Amino acid sequence: MPNGHVHYEACDQLLWKFTEQEYPEFRIDRYHYSRVVRVLHLRGVRGYAPNPRWEAFAPPDPWLGKTAERPAVEALAIKYVEALQALLTSNPNDALHRDVRSASMAWFSFVVGWAVVIGDYSLYMRVGDEPLREIEKPLPGLPPEVELTDEVRAQLNQYKAMFATDVGVDGLRGGIKPEDCVHDLRGVTELLCSTTPLHNAPGWPRIAAASVFSAESAGLVAEAMRAHGVQRENDQLTLRWRRPAEE
Repeated sequence: MPNGHVHYEACDQLLWKFTEQEYPEFRIDRYHYSRVVRVLHLRGVRGYAPNPRWEAFAPPDPWLGKTAERPAVEALAIKYVEALQALLTSNPNDALHRDVRSASMAWFSFVVGWAVVIGDYSLYMRVGDEPLREIEKPLPGLPPEVELTDEVRAQLNQYKAMFATDVGVDGLRGGIKPEDCVHDLRGVTELLCSTTPLHNAPGWPRIAAASVFSAESAGLVAEAMRAHGVQRENDQLTLRWRRPAEE
């Protein structure tokens, strides 16, 4: 029987709800005394969302043991992409066109120190007392005849927000691989993971400098979430985590 007990206070989520029908619908699951967290949502077009058979969703076991190396997390990422792809096609009566269905997910294990971040979520990490740093989303593959020079990389980064990195009915889009979505959290002291591109917000320098659980950070993040949500007509979510002193 649920009793609302919080086992792990180091991680929480800020949810800014603006739309009448809660679009997108965020599904938040916490496992193993809340030290494993998964957030996912589905999107469509013009405010319409896919209508899958959620009972058909078969995600992999979130427990990787007390220690795990990158190959195990990459295998988990592959299974999650397959599970999300199957979810998007689980309802043969879904009225939403296949081409506009998408899924995004962020999975964190603070037990083993790894994350899988796919799609809409932007990830920011702090090591030690340094400012939060944006973790660039994976870029699409280039044709073999194109050399990834600094100039080409700069151009790709300029337009990276236009590249789809979520899961569609045919799998990961943008030519990226599940392994590209794996992130090492070992050595990280704080992080934010948000559907809002916080690095584009006017208050980003102050967000990057402040502790993620400070009142200053919370206010600036909420302000950025609201501005982005109103612009996009979407609800917004930000996950926050700070490594406990005993870890």
